[in-house]
Amino acid sequence: MNKIIKNTIAILFIVLCCQINALSDNVGQISGKLILDDTWDRKIYVSYLKTFEKEYAVSNDIIITSAAIDSLGNFKIDLANIPSQWSFFRLHIVKKGVSPNSLVIGSLDENFILFVGKRDSEIKLFNTGERPVFSGTRIEGADYMKTFNYIKKLANYPNSIDYENSIIEKEFIKEVVSEKLKAVADTCSNPLVSLYAIYQTDFQVDYLIHPKFYDDYLSKWKNENSSYFISFRQKFPIKEYVLIDKISEKYLIFFVSVICFLSVGILIYFKRKHQNIKQLSVQERKIFDLLRNGLSNKEISAECNIELTTVKSHVGSIYSKLKIKSRKEAMNIKF
Repeated sequence: MNKIIKNTIAILFIVLCCQINALSDNVGQISGKLILDDTWDRKIYVSYLKTFEKEYAVSNDIIITSAAIDSLGNFKIDLANIPSQWSFFRLHIVKKGVSPNSLVIGSLDENFILFVGKRDSEIKLFNTGERPVFSGTRIEGADYMKTFNYIKKLANYPNSIDYENSIIEKEFIKEVVSEKLKAVADTCSNPLVSLYAIYQTDFQVDYLIHPKFYDDYLSKWKNENSSYFISFRQKFPIKEYVLIDKISEKYLIFFVSVICFLSVGILIYFKRKHQNIKQLSVQERKIFDLLRNGLSNKEISAECNIELTTVKSHVGSIYSKLKIKSRKEAMNIKF
């Protein structure tokens, strides 16, 4: 009976471990339906973009997976190759007979959509059949993409206006949009969407005018160590103290203060000891040196050719002036 119970417990333990491991590494997917005409190849590609600078980079190396699109436009992309932390990636399709690493930007044939997600994301998207192919796409399962798309529209707004050759008006609009993008970045809860908003501004120039905003921003996201934030931090000299946790900073200040206090105390102690030694008479200094060399009162009496009682009197005076109580303490005094 005991053997049966042990085997049952062992099996349950193995099953539980397998379930925990499965939950800790869930693999999500992007699925949906695309309305496409016959000019498009029936395949959708996923490119992993390690930094925002590679937003429009194209190569076979960054295409990490792909999926077929059936005759009705349905597709399903497994996200096993996507990192477990928030990442920036791109979905795109190509025309028939065109290389998979082809990207069309800024025309009715634009063929891609940008995404933020991670390995366990469950995202669905549906286009409207309009041109460009991904315009008006409805996204489900990723509410933060509403903010992401708002950021894109806001960033493109200055370029959509006819300024009638007014440079001042254009600069004013760009400045207003930049402040709005910074406000979005400051309030966004998704770290990558937040950082994407910053990248839509001329942040390196703005840093020279408003350094505190960027110091505070990186302090807020100091625990984000993705390639996106590492690349961002390298763009300009962020003050080191911004990356120090506030509590750690308080402990550091306390520790330094204690060290300084102890150092000053030790210096004062030895300075006073040195000053006290100067108070000794010539005869007392001679006897003090003999004390430090380990001579007894009787030996000091013979060495100095004075009475034993006189030696004892001098020793008492030395102890009093140096504020010590024994020969051992006298021997430990350092000059």
